Amino acid sequence: MTDFSTRVAKNSFFIYTGRIINLSITFFVFVHLANYLGESSFGRLSVALTYIATFDILANFGLNQIIVRELSVERWSSATILGSGILIKVVLTVTSVLLATSTVLLLNYPKETVIIIWIVAFNLLISSKLSSTRTVFETFFQAKLQMAYPIFFSIVDHILFAILVVLGTHKYHLNLIGIAYIYTLCNLPGAILLLLKFLKSTPAKLNVTYDIIKYVIREALPLLLYLTFSILNSKIDVLLLSWIKGDADVGYYSAAIRLVYPLLFLSTSLSISLFPLLSRYFQEYQEHFFKTLKIGMKFIFLIAIFLSITFAFNSKNIILTVYIPSFAPSASAFKILIIALGLSFINFYFVDVFIAARRQKLTTLVMAIALAINIGLNSILIPKHGFLGASYTRLLTSIVSFILFYWLLSRRLKITGFISYSKMIPLSVFFLLLQLIFKNFNLILSLIFSVISFGGLLLVLKVFTVDDLKLIKKFFKSKGDQFTPNSLEI
Repeated sequence: MTDFSTRVAKNSFFIYTGRIINLSITFFVFVHLANYLGESSFGRLSVALTYIATFDILANFGLNQIIVRELSVERWSSATILGSGILIKVVLTVTSVLLATSTVLLLNYPKETVIIIWIVAFNLLISSKLSSTRTVFETFFQAKLQMAYPIFFSIVDHILFAILVVLGTHKYHLNLIGIAYIYTLCNLPGAILLLLKFLKSTPAKLNVTYDIIKYVIREALPLLLYLTFSILNSKIDVLLLSWIKGDADVGYYSAAIRLVYPLLFLSTSLSISLFPLLSRYFQEYQEHFFKTLKIGMKFIFLIAIFLSITFAFNSKNIILTVYIPSFAPSASAFKILIIALGLSFINFYFVDVFIAARRQKLTTLVMAIALAINIGLNSILIPKHGFLGASYTRLLTSIVSFILFYWLLSRRLKITGFISYSKMIPLSVFFLLLQLIFKNFNLILSLIFSVISFGGLLLVLKVFTVDDLKLIKKFFKSKGDQFTPNSLEI
């Protein structure tokens, strides 16, 4: 294994491990907060966090990706790229904070919600959860394949967050404003540690060049459009729900979403692993591109089928096991959202495929259409059905996005036959029928039998062919080496 591939492997290990740790901590802390606060107060906290997250559009700007790319290709000195990038990032994030804290006064939010938003807004400067000022310092380590440092500092923040929340709720019985202070201040140690490590690792004096600033902004602008549609698609339902219905509905809806979001890691991890191969093969090795796309789609589809069907049938038991009884209405939303999640798995993979094929504009188009449908349906369904209307909207938007991506793949990229319907449909039907039997079991038994039966169906239906197994084996065998087309030859 080469030195470079060793660094890649170690870097990937730290990234994935860190994400799993942080997702796990966040999951348990927010479940605890939901049970501690109740649906209305938890809804108010969720509104504040979602509101600030929408200003991540401006703070993000697609800037970090451009800086990492330029640091990697070494077209200019790192001191110039970093100096110019940091200046742009500081201006963007400070502007985001000012806009977030001032525009909230124009909305009809309760005083407590406004105060929480003012406190949480400072996360746009120091949090690793948002595209804050802090994250621009991470780009240096990302380009150098040294993400262990930023990941470790982020884990420190999350552990501190968990400790302070447990102490604050059990010993001091903090209110929402106290929890908002904890949420914000726990990010400060990691931000300071990252800045100190950055200054120690970059002894060269940082430079700021107008030409570089202009170039970076010009390169980032196309990404800004995509990010705008993408972030708004994931946040607009909570904001509309808060404006139209109120905190309790947001609480029920957010409780369901908090169980759904961590599962996205299962899909995005696979997509991240396959993306370099898809990017490399598209231009010169179409056969390998299609094989990689197809095996990735098969895994994504299987994950989506298993999670969507299993969790949908066990939605009530899951909600009542995780949350206090007052969150029981969240079960209906969770059932709908977990099905939408299965489609989101596939849609996120489609996005990576289009980016690998240099067709980013098509993903932006799909996101724009999805946002228009999202806002339109939510405006109709939320007034009538509350948080269930928002859940159905997310499902319908995911379906439309899937259809558009599928159509564009077949018409614009001329790619067809990448989904094995002859095996996926029978698998889904049989697994669905088995869930009707398992639904009367307790949650643990139901999940155990689901895993066993799903594995059995994979074997009986021979979902994985001999060629699939060879490809998977060679893929894992070649992960530590430089990828070549022949390394995945069947």
